[in-house]
Amino acid sequence: MAGMNISAHLLQRLEVLGVDHVFGIPGDYILSFFDALVASDLDHVAACNELNAGYAADGYARVRGLGAVAVTYGPGSFSLVNAVASAYAERVPVVVICGGPRRDAYQTQPHQHHLLPGNYDASLRLFQDITVAALRLDDPERAPAEIDDALGRCVAERRPIYLEIPVDLQTHGCAAPADWIVPQPVSDEVELAAALGSVTQRLLAARSCVALVGQEVQAYGLQNEVRGLIDKTGLPVASVFSGKAEFLEQHSRCAGIYLGIGSQPGVQDFVEGADVCIWLGAVPSDFNKGQSPTAPSDADSVIIWEGRVSNAGRQFPGVTLADMLAGLTAAVPAGQWADLAAPAQRFAHKASNPFEPKPDAPVTNQRLYDRLAHFIRAGDLVVCDGGPSVNLGFTQFPHGARYINSSYWASIGSGFGFAVGASFAAHDDQRVLTITGDGSFQMTAQELSTLIRYGKPCIVIVINNSGYTLERVIHDGPFNDIPAWKYHRLPEAFGAEPGLEVHTEGELEAALARADSHTGPGPLLIEIHMDAWDVPEIFRTIGAEMGK
Repeated sequence: MAGMNISAHLLQRLEVLGVDHVFGIPGDYILSFFDALVASDLDHVAACNELNAGYAADGYARVRGLGAVAVTYGPGSFSLVNAVASAYAERVPVVVICGGPRRDAYQTQPHQHHLLPGNYDASLRLFQDITVAALRLDDPERAPAEIDDALGRCVAERRPIYLEIPVDLQTHGCAAPADWIVPQPVSDEVELAAALGSVTQRLLAARSCVALVGQEVQAYGLQNEVRGLIDKTGLPVASVFSGKAEFLEQHSRCAGIYLGIGSQPGVQDFVEGADVCIWLGAVPSDFNKGQSPTAPSDADSVIIWEGRVSNAGRQFPGVTLADMLAGLTAAVPAGQWADLAAPAQRFAHKASNPFEPKPDAPVTNQRLYDRLAHFIRAGDLVVCDGGPSVNLGFTQFPHGARYINSSYWASIGSGFGFAVGASFAAHDDQRVLTITGDGSFQMTAQELSTLIRYGKPCIVIVINNSGYTLERVIHDGPFNDIPAWKYHRLPEAFGAEPGLEVHTEGELEAALARADSHTGPGPLLIEIHMDAWDVPEIFRTIGAEMGK
């Protein structure tokens, strides 16, 4: 352990937690850390800018369980803010490593580049609102323990942390890392017993019950526990928009996806007509309620989040999602809801529906996702944002495929950034497929060069429908227009072979056949042309309500 220092300590802890890559942009206040990174067993991935590096770390974390991004102070850290806020809102554990000026500069605050005059605490204060731990390491004796404590919170709470490390502390020597046990969330036993008693009593008294499963289930790796509850009790379930539960979509008790007035036939009536709706790790947000005036209210609901349970408005703090799932599975009798009639697998796009291509027909929205339902296979990592996320939400996934999307924070452009990170986190036999609209893609398109540089064989489908189509449906105007790019030519500009251009279903079949056999090196980009107003009816229905 000769030469151990603060940077090496942090990097070794990240490696123990399963991180193999650190995304980031060098800058003078972080260069010493980058030296340690190059000397470590972790790989540096150079994104094109800090925002995209943050998105990539997020996508990596959604696959691996933890991601990391390193930047310099000021322009670097401030550029990360949107990506870190997204990770905080959606419970994604990302470690932000920010290099700062020398420790003595924080005391004297000289006029220095990248720093706000007289306000050296600005970055630290900014991240306090969007992380579970934001700290500046200024004592070399305490720094290793502070790093360990912050990492523990990051993992336990599945949310970002911010570590600001002055440049002269990054190379400061420290002792070899001691044995370390990462803390796990623990319930308050009194509150847990009260919550289980209250919720169980209500559920057993209900004639009908439905669970809406959301993003926290996957964030905490509780898919098997949810399946166990369903298998024992016959509890009907549905996905929600923010946290599509693709792991349940082949289950016989899965109704489909609940999206308020945009739900498939029968799903809205069933969910909204149930005596009790259980939000399992799901946020009862406006998006998830799909603009329905009769969506389940808090009074109609049991809301089980990590760290808190709400039963008809009564709050039980300090209770873990895992303990609630285990307790309910034990307490509710077998077959409690097995005879409850419920919709089954109501999806707009299903592989069980036959698809016969019409070679000369233009590609339409409905037909594209009908076809993609047959293209997505077990093991795929499917990443998206914006308009495609609505279509893919209503696409039934095969067992073993994974869906990655930001539909709570919902920052357009994030999906392609997530795909870059997922491409580094994926196993060798996993295919990464990203589907993005042209407006979203223009936000982060330069990261196509990152996939090319590192030889990642991601399949990139860009829907060219001439602008912000989802926004057009909500409120149209010339502000929804974007520049016309030749997307399929971008790989060539970045040093690779051109992509593919698709107008017809025949061309789509040829492109997907090419994609099926694509192994790289580098990505395959498919540009699909579609009419600007060709949107699903649910777009129009929900968009009209949002516009009001």
